[in-house]
Amino acid sequence: MNYFILWALGCCLCLVMTAALGSGALADDNPSPGGTPEPWLIQADRIDYDQNLDLYIATGHVSIAREGRTLIADTARLNEKTGDALAEGHVRLTSHTDVLSGNRLELNLNDETGTLSDGTVFISKNHLYLSGQKIEKTGPQSYTAEKISITSCDGPDPAWRLTGNDFKATIEGYGTAKHVALWADKIPVLYTPYLFFPVKIKRQTGLLMPEFGYSERKGSQYLQPFYWAINDSSDATLYSQFMSERGLRNGIEYRYVLDPESRGAVFLEGFQDRRIDDGLDDNSRRWGYEDDNVLRQNKDRYWFRMKHDQRLGAGVMARLDLDVVSDQDYLQEFKSGLDGFDQTRGYFLDTFGRDIDDVNDPIRLNRLNLNRIWDYYSFNADLRWYDNVINRRQDLPDNTLQQLPAVSLEGSRQPIAGSPLFYDLTTNYTYFYRIDGIRGHRADLYPRVYYPFDMFQSLSIEPSVGLRQTAWQVDSDEVQSANGRDTLYRALYDFRLDLSTEFYRIFDWNMAGSDRLKHAITPEVTYEFTPEVDQSDYPQFDAVDQIDRKNLITYAITNTLTARMPGSAGKSGSRYQYNPFLRFKLAQSFDINKHNDGDPEPFSDIAAELDLTPGSYVGIDSDAQWSLYDSRLNSLNTALSLWDARSDRLTADYRYTRETSTGAADGVQTLRLDAELRVTDKWRLRGAYENNLYNHLEIERSVGFTYQASCWSVTADFSIQQGNQAYRFMFNLAGLGDIGH
Repeated sequence: MNYFILWALGCCLCLVMTAALGSGALADDNPSPGGTPEPWLIQADRIDYDQNLDLYIATGHVSIAREGRTLIADTARLNEKTGDALAEGHVRLTSHTDVLSGNRLELNLNDETGTLSDGTVFISKNHLYLSGQKIEKTGPQSYTAEKISITSCDGPDPAWRLTGNDFKATIEGYGTAKHVALWADKIPVLYTPYLFFPVKIKRQTGLLMPEFGYSERKGSQYLQPFYWAINDSSDATLYSQFMSERGLRNGIEYRYVLDPESRGAVFLEGFQDRRIDDGLDDNSRRWGYEDDNVLRQNKDRYWFRMKHDQRLGAGVMARLDLDVVSDQDYLQEFKSGLDGFDQTRGYFLDTFGRDIDDVNDPIRLNRLNLNRIWDYYSFNADLRWYDNVINRRQDLPDNTLQQLPAVSLEGSRQPIAGSPLFYDLTTNYTYFYRIDGIRGHRADLYPRVYYPFDMFQSLSIEPSVGLRQTAWQVDSDEVQSANGRDTLYRALYDFRLDLSTEFYRIFDWNMAGSDRLKHAITPEVTYEFTPEVDQSDYPQFDAVDQIDRKNLITYAITNTLTARMPGSAGKSGSRYQYNPFLRFKLAQSFDINKHNDGDPEPFSDIAAELDLTPGSYVGIDSDAQWSLYDSRLNSLNTALSLWDARSDRLTADYRYTRETSTGAADGVQTLRLDAELRVTDKWRLRGAYENNLYNHLEIERSVGFTYQASCWSVTADFSIQQGNQAYRFMFNLAGLGDIGH
């Protein structure tokens, strides 16, 4: 931590001295666009010129200004021959938004050297104050200070400050300091006798802020990252995490940019775990996770992940995703922190726009994709390998289906040669591979033709028909078809008819800034038909291989409320804004085949969807499935969000899925609450709670607070997740960073 703070001190000092001192104030050293230096504008109560000494002397309310820089003092002298300048009395040099002030400022405009006495430098970007009895610029890129103090607190008595002696630094080089101390008010809390640190304006190699923590599963923890600025287009972070209960975990994160559209990131970490989950005593509870009913007996633990984007030319883009983990528990074990799953996921989403598999998913996708997009068509070629971590780790038979390769050409909906007909197209070829089980090739061609038209200018009608043609070739030693053939073919058509209309009425609505309200009712009816075809001969790779017969009518009705709000004309030129703040949909299906077969339950569940945002600070998103025959819910998912202008928030997320009729323990009923309350301008409280109501198990419980002062803050959290207690404490110095975790 001390290394980082002193690096920040040196870097900030060098930056501001470069801007304020190295610029050459009080001289004609900045050439104008024509090549001639622009003169400084000098104003004062009195200005004298000594011709023998070639010396300008300004007295009383001196102001010397040029191009965003202004020097104010009681008196100032400038020697044009030597380039020496001296300002005394209430000296204040402003360079854009940064300010240098003191009792005396000496500058030599020729060799860019100078001294500030009893002065302070204010850096607006980080809101930092640098103070010293004597701050010297000893060369074009070198600086010294006998005593230095740094803080981001306003006022004469800062809540915290950093002090040091014999400060020396060279920009794009290194620096040293002696007797460095961190003070809280007037109490020293950290000290180091000597520091050697990099001082660079560009990205710098050096130690980053460490993490401290404690949990029952890992014990005391210390994680130290090291940043390596390799060159302008690549960098790396190396880290080591000491865990008193588990061992030493090391890792590296390497990032690179090849061109504006080609970049990548490679992350690798691992360690030898001192603890295993062998099912003995309480090892499963302490060192494993009991929700998957699988032991974790390996000590070699690791996680490798990578993403890469590459522009290949001719409009082709290549994307590579790799995700290999040692065991099913690793990602839960290291979910949070500087190098945890959450951090990796956020970085991949922000940088590449692609997610990674869920933290609890034991089957991890590894993929190489080639993609080309035209106006109406898109081409994709994939190599997909699904790594079944449990089967691989436990050395079990693995029938996980791989796609090596999967190639597809898709055509979006488009008109046919100026006719009223439209069509779209899906076609693909896949080679399915399993380590254990049937393998083979499949080609699938699926065009569809649409004929949309309106009747009575209010009823939209769209019939469509699709023709699916599928061919298989099963590996000769894996033939499992009923007739024993390794080459198979299927032709299958389907028919669909969509009907919809809309009724609406507009009301006066003087509420919440709105003047009109539109209530729209949209009834829809869809009929789908697929004939019954014997498909028992075909291999079973995925849903395309077994397409069930269908004779289904689905009817739905959607209610939408849209408010119109007057406002200034936007990009569209409209003077109004429209807010569809409520959408409520009900839908159900009737299975004609079930009815014809005498099935007593031909109707599906009634499906309901609700999206509601009645105001600026309320949101509800809900869906449900209601059984017509049991008169009870089969599923319900509801998310409620409340927030206000102060950033207070409350979210409640309820998930329910009814247990199946087989009596298997597959029901779901969970409740999660998250809250954050701004008690005052300085105090914020937060908490979270999640419970599995189905089996009465608590998943997570946490509480915490943040106290935010003007130039520092403190954060503390306590959490219990699946019986594991963890403590987190972080102290933040504004402008310098975080301490502790």
